Amino acid sequence: MSHSIALSYKGHVTCIPTDTLTLGQLRAHVEQQYGISAVDQKLICKGLLRNDTAMIRDLVPNNSKVVVMGTPSAELASFQALNARRQIGRANNLKYRATSSDVYHTRATTDEYGFDSFKELNIAHRQRDALQMLHRLGRDEGVRQVMRKHKYSVHLLRELHPNERTILGYNRNRGEEIALRLRTDDLEGFRDYESVRRVLMHELAHMVWDAHDDNFHKLNREHCKEVVELDWTVRGQTVGPQAEYYEPQPKEAEAVDGGSLAASGF
Repeated sequence: MSHSIALSYKGHVTCIPTDTLTLGQLRAHVEQQYGISAVDQKLICKGLLRNDTAMIRDLVPNNSKVVVMGTPSAELASFQALNARRQIGRANNLKYRATSSDVYHTRATTDEYGFDSFKELNIAHRQRDALQMLHRLGRDEGVRQVMRKHKYSVHLLRELHPNERTILGYNRNRGEEIALRLRTDDLEGFRDYESVRRVLMHELAHMVWDAHDDNFHKLNREHCKEVVELDWTVRGQTVGPQAEYYEPQPKEAEAVDGGSLAASGF
């Protein structure tokens, strides 16, 4: 009498002839059919099947169902890679300590208006790159011209940790501190410079208006236009209204920061 089993994986059942098949050979079939490595397989029939050298007919009654449990190697590798990135992010988060003792007190310009100091995250990974981006914002001719025109002076421009809040930035006490998210969530990369600069224009509008009302949106649009039009460096010596600029929509405001912050902070 011939011997066979019903092999079941994720609800899909296949009839397998097993007259001369060992458990190890069945594992090889499962690996080829479903991409699950033999070492990651669990074959179950009234308990876990273990002896790979034994014949299937000696382990499993005829026409019995054998359930396959396991994750395909490709899916497992993808999950492990994602988990590794999360572990890196967690390790970087543990290195971060929000202190004010190591603030770089280097003014971006000699103007009366601008940023007094800069503070990047205390994370060894690409820490210099984060500080350089903050200084780049401070040296940005468009940003300088906007701050000069509107007479904005900000004490501290600092990097916002992705885990601090689900926002892209904030302005505390109308210029006491502006924080911007520079890095991606896993702390491995950086957000696009132009998008960070747009958030800065948003936060500078909070130098005048706290709530996201019509007055705020009007000023924010002015900033986004001026930061392009007043930056003569991107077009040699040409300054004018022909440049393309980003015009923020009111519905985007809450996603950026939810409004300016008072002294109480978060």
